[in-house]
Amino acid sequence: MDTWGSFSLSLIDSLDTLLIMANETEFIRAAQVDVNVNISVFETNIRVIGGLLSGHMLSGRVKGMTLEPGWPCSGPLLRLAERFAQKLLPAFNTKTGMPYGTVNLKYGLHRQETPVTCTAGVGTMILEFGALTKLTGNNFREFNFYVSGNPVYERVALKALEALWQSRSSLGLVGNHINVQTGEWTATDAGIGAGVDSYFEYLAKGALLFQRPALMRQFNEYVNAINKYVRKSDWFLWVSMTSAKISLPVFQSLEAFWPGLLALVGDVDDAQRILLQYSQVIRKYGFPPEFYYLPKQETARAGYPLRPEFAESLYHLYRATGDPHLLQLAASFVEVIEHSCRTSCGYATVENVNDHTIEDRMESFFLSETTKYLYLIFDFDNFINNDGSKSRIVVTPNGPCVVDAGGYIFNTEAHPFDPGALYCCSAKRNSDIEMIRRFEDSIDLSKLVDIFDPNLDFALNIKEKMNIEPSKSMNILVRKNVSDENDL
Repeated sequence: MDTWGSFSLSLIDSLDTLLIMANETEFIRAAQVDVNVNISVFETNIRVIGGLLSGHMLSGRVKGMTLEPGWPCSGPLLRLAERFAQKLLPAFNTKTGMPYGTVNLKYGLHRQETPVTCTAGVGTMILEFGALTKLTGNNFREFNFYVSGNPVYERVALKALEALWQSRSSLGLVGNHINVQTGEWTATDAGIGAGVDSYFEYLAKGALLFQRPALMRQFNEYVNAINKYVRKSDWFLWVSMTSAKISLPVFQSLEAFWPGLLALVGDVDDAQRILLQYSQVIRKYGFPPEFYYLPKQETARAGYPLRPEFAESLYHLYRATGDPHLLQLAASFVEVIEHSCRTSCGYATVENVNDHTIEDRMESFFLSETTKYLYLIFDFDNFINNDGSKSRIVVTPNGPCVVDAGGYIFNTEAHPFDPGALYCCSAKRNSDIEMIRRFEDSIDLSKLVDIFDPNLDFALNIKEKMNIEPSKSMNILVRKNVSDENDL
């Protein structure tokens, strides 16, 4: 069934899943596929651009795969991701800076395009567009693998975030749909589920990935407002963004991402309480229904399209706590998916969680997210779960870089981004290196001889070797009477 514009969305959406599960042969085949159409700015960003960027950053792990000399700051998947991003840029040409919801890859923005889009569609761009700016920051022209290094991607994403932030109500809440030309809210329901969810996610993850504390401050202010006006016990309802009057007392399956996000930013205790509440619904039906009507404790929308949010929270909470109870919940979830959803040619969407009837459809996020999170929960030694004790050094035309050192940040489609690769290619790294060089150049080593620890001696006579390279200045001190270099 074709649901997203006749291009290989599932294939691109699953590139990094192939690598995480060590299916390198299929990764190489999939990476050669070109894509040239799309319909949705949001979906194309998180699935196509996110999938290509993640596949690009992880491609250095594929044995036998030839990488360009400029990798990770250059590569065919990176260039393809940038071509898609260039096609999305016309959507940001609005009075507010918030993007339209759809754009035509060939013809750009349609004159009759509606200016109304969901909050998540506006606020879910910074990870991909910020990563694209960082990865293309070095401009490796010497290898004829030119990429733009254009800061416009990060800039338009940040402008859209700021416009949303300025549009919040006096209660500190945002609605569900907004007019991107006027900035007026067209749907004023506030919550943490459909149409809003990944906006909050990208504030927190954008702050972590790009070291932007202003985004974390915004996220924390939203959490305070949500806990005050949206939260009832450990459930999160839908309320008016201006009056906090309850408009829809339901639990949505999409909201199950929230405990995982709280765990990611360190609020582990609250995350566990909320996840425990959600797990009661899943024990009742086997799956989280799309809508669970809280006043009557029954399903309101009974389908389950293989969504990943519950598995996502299990993963992040288990990584934070190591609680074996979470492993048991994950194992039970895998078993019910295998029992009720597996077919001869894939895994089917659950039409009704009450009787586990299925329908002929499988969303691409099942492959890119649900299976990935469940796999990673049990694969303790997977490179994604690296705690920072392991890393690789790659040589680039701009010097050595540390990659695969852990700390991966997943985009909302579960595509992992390597912060080491982003820093390696960023303009900030160049400025940091230049700052260190200037500092070293400013040091008069001959004046420092008398202030060193008496247990230290110079391996070289500084006064006779003042032409030593500044970058080697940290290597000229050794301990006295050292006979074995392993004692250094």
